[in-house]
Amino acid sequence: MESDAPVHDLTDDRYYLIEEGPTSTVSRTWTAFKGSEPQWIVAKSSTIRKKFSKEPHDIVKELRILSKLSHVNTATRFPTRDIDCFAKIIPVLSHFKDTSASILTIYFPYISFSLARLLVSPAFSPFPSPPSPHLIPDPTQEAHMMVVAKSITFQILSALAYLHDPARRIAHRDIKPANILLTPEGCVVLIDFGVACEDAGGNSGDLWPEDSGRMYFEVSTGAYRAPELLFSTRSYDAAAIDMWSFGTVLAEMFTALRVFCDDGDDEEPVYSAQAGDAPFVVKQGLRPDQPGTQWCRDTLFNGRRGEIGLAWSIFKIRGTPTDETWPTFRDLPGASSVEFTVVPSALLAPFLPNLPSSSAGVVDLIESFLTYPPSRRLAASDAVNHKWLAGQILLPSGESDESLRDERIVFEVDKRSSRTCYLGFCREGVSRKRLDYISPCP
Repeated sequence: MESDAPVHDLTDDRYYLIEEGPTSTVSRTWTAFKGSEPQWIVAKSSTIRKKFSKEPHDIVKELRILSKLSHVNTATRFPTRDIDCFAKIIPVLSHFKDTSASILTIYFPYISFSLARLLVSPAFSPFPSPPSPHLIPDPTQEAHMMVVAKSITFQILSALAYLHDPARRIAHRDIKPANILLTPEGCVVLIDFGVACEDAGGNSGDLWPEDSGRMYFEVSTGAYRAPELLFSTRSYDAAAIDMWSFGTVLAEMFTALRVFCDDGDDEEPVYSAQAGDAPFVVKQGLRPDQPGTQWCRDTLFNGRRGEIGLAWSIFKIRGTPTDETWPTFRDLPGASSVEFTVVPSALLAPFLPNLPSSSAGVVDLIESFLTYPPSRRLAASDAVNHKWLAGQILLPSGESDESLRDERIVFEVDKRSSRTCYLGFCREGVSRKRLDYISPCP
């Protein structure tokens, strides 16, 4: 619904700025909408004037798509599957269009914790974190990590399966850890549909309409971009873009953690995975408990050196495309603009030092997403039945319709509730240096 309240003013001290960028402004405030209790909410504002907007970011399309997804956090049965997929999409609480300022504001629930913040927690590893000298997996910590990793994976795949279903044909196109939120109970919520697309079809009301022959390739973020986007294609499988991006996110759960100093005097930390690294990388002269230091986790690929640099980073691990590994690669518009050194694919496991003791299943799942031909990437609706997810799956209590739930779904593990299981990592993951607008998990 549209709010009766005026669009918020960022100079109002009731609003706390979260993010201000070229595409939108995001802030939070404590308020109540008509007929509801007060709560923390997020206000996302962006221009609706094309000459001031950053193509292809489209807040009009974002509101249109999210408004259709009104069944948020409900279980959806897939008739052709023996499993129920639990879709977790951020709900729209309200919106307001300021016609005089040409600004649209969308209001969402405020969730303070993201997968990005979980990933920088040294507790999210099968190994005891430094200063422990032992590099032997701790059975309890490993089991705890895998319960959470599988639950997050299952929920994200369920959300993507829901979006990609032929009844909707919606692609997110910016899957990354920062766009995956986690409630204290462990409920996964996808956010930021600013570059999402629906069936690759144009809509006259969108700021930046698309059709199947002129899709935007300037989507996804850095290290999470699918390789076909790096070669200027304007016709692609948008759902397959999401699956590649999720493959990189899943891999990142198991890459190395590094200590770095952010006082401005230390060199920039390495952001892409290196084969053979230890689970925890601590530069000589630094200590994890030293003031001014914090943890970061490697991305699988290097997204900080432009499109060609990212492409080479991918090729060094997945191999330079050949007629066998990617038959249609040379058909991409930019494929002939640069020649890459021919290198074979590398084993994936050496780039993932935080893998569990039994890692074959998860590596196989990652491999199924990080396949060059988009048509060969495992679909989300098939991935929820992957062998790695064959055991018990922990879901947040009260977040699903038990009449639809799969027999694998549990709400307690080892006599611990889902809330307790998730909250330990949630608290561990909160940085000591968090910005003042981020509150710790309750």
